[in-house]
Amino acid sequence: MNVRDLSRATVDAWLRVTRLPIDAASHLLPNGDHGPRTPAMLVVDRLDASIRERVGTLLRDDELCEDAAKRRRAADERQRALELRLQAEQKKQESDERLAKQQEAADARREKAERAAAQQKQAVERERTQRTQQIEQNAEKQQRAVEEAEERQKAAAERKAKEKRLRVLDAQADALDVEDDALTAQDEAQRLKKAASATKAARKRTS
Repeated sequence: MNVRDLSRATVDAWLRVTRLPIDAASHLLPNGDHGPRTPAMLVVDRLDASIRERVGTLLRDDELCEDAAKRRRAADERQRALELRLQAEQKKQESDERLAKQQEAADARREKAERAAAQQKQAVERERTQRTQQIEQNAEKQQRAVEEAEERQKAAAERKAKEKRLRVLDAQADALDVEDDALTAQDEAQRLKKAASATKAARKRTS
């Protein structure tokens, strides 16, 4: 093993030992896209890469510098992946919010349409009730008019019949009056005749 290999191994071992408490502490942090564990580990990984790069530069160890570059690229990839997940989650959240707002708007439109339909139905029911009442009132008026006309016709017929009976009675009374007058005249003629006969008989007895 040459000096560079020994230095590289020493740096790697030292960094591993140094990172042990940091790695152990980071595992106590909440994980996930919004948790602090991943960003903290990215900081540690970038610091690890920077130390390796500086040591490699000081020792002119290309392999150590390349290892540092790989670690930095890996950290960058994880950073981009994390950012992409955060962006995707943000877009999903915005999409969910838009969908929720659209759903709320659709519910509001449906409720408004239902209220309008209910109001229209009530208006139709009121109009139907009013028309029914108007028809019933008109029918009652027509029925009363028919009954009143029938009563007037009946009263007129009774009046005419009564007038006819009165005319008949008047005619009968007139006939009775004529008959009475005739009887009276006949009685008077007979009385006069008897009186004349008595006078004539008296004259004969006195002559």
